[in-house]
Amino acid sequence: MSSRPRNAPRGGVEELNRGSAEADSEIARLRDTIAQLMHTSVHDTLTGLPNRSFLLERLEQELARDAADGANIAILFVDLDNFKLVNDSLGHGSGDEVLIEMARRLVGCIGSEDIASRFGGDEMVILHSCATGDSGAALGERILAALSEPIFVSGKEVVMSASVGLALCRPGTKSAGQLLREADTALYAAKGRGRARLEQFNDELHARAQKRVQIESDLRAALRASQLFVEYQPQVRLKDGRVVGVEALVRWRHPRHGIIPPGDFISVAEDCGLIIKVGRQVLQESCRQLAEWTKLMPGRTLAMTVNVSPRQIMEPAFVGELRQILADANIDPATLCLELTENVMMSATEEVARLLNEIRQLGVFIAIDDFGTEHSSLSRLRDMPAEVLKIDRSFIDGLSSEPGDTAIVSSILSLAYAMGKHTIAEGVEKREQAAMLLRMGCEVAQGYFFSRPVAAEQIVPMLSKALWQPDTGRALHAAHFTEELVRRGHRYFIDEFLDHIGAPMGTKTAASR
Repeated sequence: MSSRPRNAPRGGVEELNRGSAEADSEIARLRDTIAQLMHTSVHDTLTGLPNRSFLLERLEQELARDAADGANIAILFVDLDNFKLVNDSLGHGSGDEVLIEMARRLVGCIGSEDIASRFGGDEMVILHSCATGDSGAALGERILAALSEPIFVSGKEVVMSASVGLALCRPGTKSAGQLLREADTALYAAKGRGRARLEQFNDELHARAQKRVQIESDLRAALRASQLFVEYQPQVRLKDGRVVGVEALVRWRHPRHGIIPPGDFISVAEDCGLIIKVGRQVLQESCRQLAEWTKLMPGRTLAMTVNVSPRQIMEPAFVGELRQILADANIDPATLCLELTENVMMSATEEVARLLNEIRQLGVFIAIDDFGTEHSSLSRLRDMPAEVLKIDRSFIDGLSSEPGDTAIVSSILSLAYAMGKHTIAEGVEKREQAAMLLRMGCEVAQGYFFSRPVAAEQIVPMLSKALWQPDTGRALHAAHFTEELVRRGHRYFIDEFLDHIGAPMGTKTAASR
């Protein structure tokens, strides 16, 4: 007897079964699509790592757990050092390859209960949820070692390094935001202490972080209240002691703490972006002051050097603003010189180099500050549009006593002469240093020996007199001594170089004998 329903059409059961299978297949496809969408919503599309929202959710869960097991919760903030250079030199596609390989290596370092996530850019965050003893620091060291191994990108070997910030707490004692901020503060300290290292958050870093937040808040108020002002340090022509230029140096008149030097707030301004406003104010005031001095002493040429930040010149409107500042002050562009530090100039991207060339086309000069403290490439130096090298004060300190410093200063002066560049020696504090610089061929110097940075009204009286008088008799008497010291300095410099590259000490060059 047939089991087919009495009124069912022929083939109806088969059709029902086929429809049911198709429905099941459609539900399965829909379920897979939903699962894929859910996965995508909490994972980074490039690296495949969990994303910020996933990490934050898991961190909140771990912080809310029972603390009876005695384990801490550790957060490790990982950031590649100078990753921007990879994108700028090799392209963003190569940068993506580096990030993918970075993610793979991070996953290889962590345990089964840990989570490696990508927060954005080249920032990765590790949740080490069961930290015992020094396991958090040990994990950080493994990460540093793994990321320092060469990476092959587009057929090229790329050697990267990373900095790691570590923060720990007991469950229930801190919020997710607080723990992440502490790890980020530790990362900032690792970057500031030389990169390629791990720093753990502690009371000292906490105090520094609080101070930094306070400085940023006070600096915003200072910009609104016009508490920043400029002092000027004379730059002296060594052969006659006459003032030929000044360097503009920003100061902060704090309502509670008095005068604050730039070293105590410029780095904070750089980090929070206020350096753009600070730099603009200093540049405007310096050019206005230069115009005033020019009116007071017609026919007298005075140069003004002003420090600028790489963030400042990278602003799209900077060149236009500079042109407008020059026009408003009505000064000769050739009397203005913008200073950038050597490490910025030597690592400058093509975009920065293009902007510097635009500045030179305005007639404004470019100076490399702190020259000699970084590893300058001669070809890079040749190609950069800089006419002035400022010899770092660290070499001037040992000029009359350290043969190595003598050799370096002599070499910088020789290099500048050969490349057709001007030099300014910074940090001159003794007559002997000024005399030796003059003997070595340096034309201009600045430092406390001549004058401290002073208010604008104190510059005018200095313009009509010599700030020092070279003793030509003593200089002639000491000429042989100075030349011998320079020669010994060159021998010391060459010996150190040969020793550094591993050449046998018995194979000194003729120049070192």
